[in-house]
Amino acid sequence: MTEPTCAILQTGHLQSNPELLRARCGGLDLVERHVLGLHHAGIHQIFVYDPKGHYKPIGRVLSLEGTTVQAVRELPEFPAGGVIWARADAVVHKQLISLVRNAEKAAVVLGRPEHGKKGATLSDGFLEVGAEQWTGLAFFPPAVRADLLRALANDAEAGDIAFVHERVDKEKGWKRSSEGGFFRRIRDRRDMSAAERLLFHSLRKPQDGLVARTFNRPLSLPVSRLLSRTHLTPNQLTVLNAGFAVASALVLFLGHPVLGWSLWLSGAAGGLLIQACSVYDGCDGEIARVKFQYSHLGDWLDTIFDDICNCLFFAGVAAWSYQYTGQVHYIWMGVGAFVGQWIANVVMYYYLIKVAGTGNNQDYQLGSADKPGGGAIGRVLNKLKYLTKRDFHLFAFMLMGLANVLWVGAYFIFASAMIAAVILSIQHVQLLLRLRRQRQEAARAA
Repeated sequence: MTEPTCAILQTGHLQSNPELLRARCGGLDLVERHVLGLHHAGIHQIFVYDPKGHYKPIGRVLSLEGTTVQAVRELPEFPAGGVIWARADAVVHKQLISLVRNAEKAAVVLGRPEHGKKGATLSDGFLEVGAEQWTGLAFFPPAVRADLLRALANDAEAGDIAFVHERVDKEKGWKRSSEGGFFRRIRDRRDMSAAERLLFHSLRKPQDGLVARTFNRPLSLPVSRLLSRTHLTPNQLTVLNAGFAVASALVLFLGHPVLGWSLWLSGAAGGLLIQACSVYDGCDGEIARVKFQYSHLGDWLDTIFDDICNCLFFAGVAAWSYQYTGQVHYIWMGVGAFVGQWIANVVMYYYLIKVAGTGNNQDYQLGSADKPGGGAIGRVLNKLKYLTKRDFHLFAFMLMGLANVLWVGAYFIFASAMIAAVILSIQHVQLLLRLRRQRQEAARAA
């Protein structure tokens, strides 16, 4: 059976509450959020089933490359591959779409209220099926269209709920339980607020380091929630956030000799500013994910600006350490760290361009590419990587600044930059040899 390429958004409760059509959750209205989620999941023909004719496609919905969105007042014909059915009067985690995207037969996605919960805010669906609820997502083959059409003729807003209720009671094979991910039915603006809490809570990433998970995300997510209501793009936020790093470097350079601050004050201020850079560095990615504003340029911009910010701060630490101790070797350590850092950066950029095809530095693989998990060396390096993640060491620098021992950080910067340059350079030589072998094998095969 072929994968579905068509989706129908049932406006449901929005038919009698058209003011909710333009209410926003995470910076997007309800239909727009579904359309963008389906578009990024590979669904390129979308009908908005709106019998009362309230909905009119606007904005990004009209400018999606390769995707058509059409508002209809009558249920369209189902293609041979079936359709994804989604209730537009709901907000759901984008991972749930994959459960119907890959369905081979009729399926309704069920979830538990505790999935994706944020504090006392639970998921809430359309229909209770034992301990689970219908999330509002389903896959319908063409054979069920006639029965679904009759149900909607009786009740355009909730006929599909009654249809699903009847079918899951008769055909247990229709049930498809999710393994997580929130879902929230929207009946009023209080539900919209609850859905937004669940939406932003879902942005926490499993690969977050200890500091990011326990300190940075709780601070960045509320700010991102406010920023989602503005027109600021993720790329603009990346550039704006670099201001914290620039300010940190300037304070470390000039706070004592120019502004007349004590060395403790300039070190503490520099540490706090770079920690602010670390915290709000997450906002651009959070906005990109919640508003579906992904881009290859954005990945590269985030990676390169992070590296530039790191080097500015490292230079500031070297300057502060020289002022604190009067020892010129801190300046040379700063120069060495700068060179080592950019050797590692260029090696990583080459890998991202030639192998990964992305601009996200998290796609760089440590260890041997020819062995599962990168081999023993790769597994060790990947475990150590969490101790040198940006969120961890910038938090440590803040503590060193407050403790007036920022000069200790200069040694860490120099050592870590040298180690990174050596390890990544060795891996770069291995990569070049591997690519050369592959070219030779391809030439022989041709």
